[in-house]
Amino acid sequence: MAAAAAIRFALLGMLWLVLAGGGADGLVLGIAAAALATAVSLVLMPPARLRPRPLACAALLLHLPWAALKAGTQVARLALDPRRRPAPCHVVFRPRLPPGRARDAFLAYASLLPGTLPAGPDASGGIVIHALDGSADVLDSLAEEEARFVHAFGLDD
Repeated sequence: MAAAAAIRFALLGMLWLVLAGGGADGLVLGIAAAALATAVSLVLMPPARLRPRPLACAALLLHLPWAALKAGTQVARLALDPRRRPAPCHVVFRPRLPPGRARDAFLAYASLLPGTLPAGPDASGGIVIHALDGSADVLDSLAEEEARFVHAFGLDD
C-alpha cells in the first residue's frame, strides 16, 4: 500500500507541476493537493494485487493483433460472401473473474476483438456478449482469451 501511495503521490505531484508550473510559490499548495488527492484515490480505488508476468504480458500483447486479424478476416468473409448470412445473437458469457476492475479490463480487451462486443451485465451475473455470428464458438474463444489475460496479469494465483 505504501508503494502504491508513493507512486500515486509522485504522479499527482508531477501533474501539479505540469499544470501550475515549477514556481516555488505554488509548491506548498501542490504538495498539499497531491497528498489529499492521493489519500482520496486510495480510499476510492484501493491498489490492486496484480503480479504481472512480463513474458506472458508480452505474449498477450503480441497475440492481440493476430487474434484481431483472424477474427476480422472471419467477419469480412461473413459480410462479403453472398452464400453466408450473418446470424447475430446475444450469448451470456460467465467470466471467471469476479466483478471489479480486473473484469472490466478484460472486457475492454475483449471488445477489441472483431465480431464480439460485451454489451453489459446479465441478470444472472454473466456478461451479455453481442456476437456477429452465433454459430461460431464465441464462448470458448472468450474463455481462452480470459485465461490468457488472467495468466498475463497474475490473477490466477
